[in-house]
Amino acid sequence: MSGRSSKRCRYQCDIMKETKEGRRFAIASFLIAVAALNTGNNLIYLIFSLMLSLLVLSVLLLKVNLSGLSLAVGSGPVLFAGQEASLKLLLNNHKRLLPSYSVECLLPGALMPAYFVMAPPLRGVEKEVAVKFERRGVYSYGNFQSRSGFPFILLNGERSLKATGEVLVYPALRSVEGLLEGFRGNEGMDAFRLSNSGDDIFSLREFRNGDDRRRIHWKASAKTGDLLVREYADYEVTRVTVVLDNLLPAGGELFEKAVSLTASFAKEFLERGHSVRVVTCGRTIPFGSGDEHLFSILDILAVIKEEDDCGDLLQDTGDGYFVHILKSRLSLRSSYAGSASKVFYAEDL
Repeated sequence: MSGRSSKRCRYQCDIMKETKEGRRFAIASFLIAVAALNTGNNLIYLIFSLMLSLLVLSVLLLKVNLSGLSLAVGSGPVLFAGQEASLKLLLNNHKRLLPSYSVECLLPGALMPAYFVMAPPLRGVEKEVAVKFERRGVYSYGNFQSRSGFPFILLNGERSLKATGEVLVYPALRSVEGLLEGFRGNEGMDAFRLSNSGDDIFSLREFRNGDDRRRIHWKASAKTGDLLVREYADYEVTRVTVVLDNLLPAGGELFEKAVSLTASFAKEFLERGHSVRVVTCGRTIPFGSGDEHLFSILDILAVIKEEDDCGDLLQDTGDGYFVHILKSRLSLRSSYAGSASKVFYAEDL
């Protein structure tokens, strides 16, 4: 039974559609058939037989041309939703004797199909294709198709490709630096400024009463005409917890926007040198820092879904600052907003 079902599946994966040329050829074949019946001319019958043979050959050769193909997806660059990038594809032809001609590989995020002129037998052909995935997630087997009109362009055939490897698309990133400027005026948020101690210059600012005159930067002050003082970096690490609202009911585009904001805030805080933790329903990514920790967060956010139960999200709140990303003000998680240092609503951004 399993062998029969797999054969049936392979047959169902073959889709054949007539082309504009194919429709014209079919109409011509019908007219030739009518003429043959009306006249009884053997030559017209011979022409009609030849046309039918071409139709049958189109079906058979197209099936053979698309058989025995598989696709290997290269690891390539890091992919973010909404950003254009290039992806390497390797089309393998497993047929022992016959090459495959004029094959297009269809990807869900490709700006145009990857076209392979010929794939020799028992060999692979590499191609680089421009892609732009609109949604985060994992794209693998079932998402890739092969298409060809070989040999007579009377029919276009499509078949699902066996794919090795997968494409992981991270959430879209947006600039959130402007959203964090509001933190500077909040109580206890000065740690985000990373200033006032250490040996490295963090920034220059205008002189204020009470500032140490030894910190005046005379060259910069001469250029601007105002007294500017040096502000030194403070490397004390601040703990930041970003809480994502992924509790049902479904939020649709609001949920996707909330995931994007969570990834963007995590990236921004990590780039500022903070230790970041991400808390969601069903998953907590512990505190960490650096690029490796960022990609650990992005790996989870790329495939995260909404859950029907959260339990007690923050049993161990600890120290640091808490940023809550809620889908809307009607969210069932809004009760946590009162304990947050800052709350962002996806519906407002």
